[in-house]
Order: sequence, then C-alpha cells, then structure tokens
Amino acid sequence: MTRATVVRMIGGGALVLALGFGGGAAIATGPLLSAPTGLSADTNIDTEPMPAPTYGVNRSGETFGSASASRTPDEEPDLIEAVATNGKAGYIRRGELEAVDGTAAMLTFASPEDALAWQAGTDGEEFSIPVYLEDGATVIGSFVITSAVPPR
Repeated sequence: MTRATVVRMIGGGALVLALGFGGGAAIATGPLLSAPTGLSADTNIDTEPMPAPTYGVNRSGETFGSASASRTPDEEPDLIEAVATNGKAGYIRRGELEAVDGTAAMLTFASPEDALAWQAGTDGEEFSIPVYLEDGATVIGSFVITSAVPPR
C-alpha cells in the first residue's frame, strides 16, 4: 500500500510534521531567503502582506482548496487538497486530519508530559481518513497517516 504525505504550507515553507513537545521533533522545510546584494540597512523595500486566501465553497457551505494558500493554520479550508493512496486527487476534511495528526489532541495537553504520553500512545499507529470529492460527501479513496515518535 502506498502512503500519503501530510504537507501543510505555512507562509513560504512547508510544515512536514507538526508535533514537537518534549521528546518529539518538528521537521520543516522552506526556501533559503537572503537579502539582495548592494542593500544597506537604510534601504526601503516596499512589501505587501500575503493576500487572504480565496477558496471554493461547496453546496454544504464547506470551503475547499489548497492549504498552501493560507497565511495561518486557522485560514486553512474545511476540505484540504490531498492525494489518496490510490493516486486520486481529492480533499481531506480538516477536522478529520486534526483528529489524527495531534492538532486536536494538543488542545487538551496541560503539560509536556501529556504530549509525550499522547505520542507514546499513538507511536506506530496508522490512521486512515477518507478522501472526498469537493462535495465533501463522495469518498474516492483514503489518506493514511502513520504516527511515529522521532528517535532520540
């Protein structure tokens, strides 16, 4: 069985793993940014904030699209673009993803020990969530997430 990969775009980089309490680790990749040559601290550079994302909306009122368009995780659509293990492109429900990737669980942690206990309790487990068409109802495949605590 092929495995799907969770990638959430945050700003200009891709967040590959979002757990990092205590013994866990966060792995992120992103572009290397460097200042253009010939600029001094006195040089003014006009910048503009990243625009707010615009997503499609299905008949149920759920937004759908790429999480890479969001400026923050709170702006991600209800249905996030994903590729199922069968190779079909569709959408995973944000709430279903957060239930298995630790995002929802971390809201209940009162200490780093709680996070470590959650990681230990899910280590090696495979979670499968449905991949939908943009209607959010028609299932076209599954998206598999494997929980793994990074080695120390």
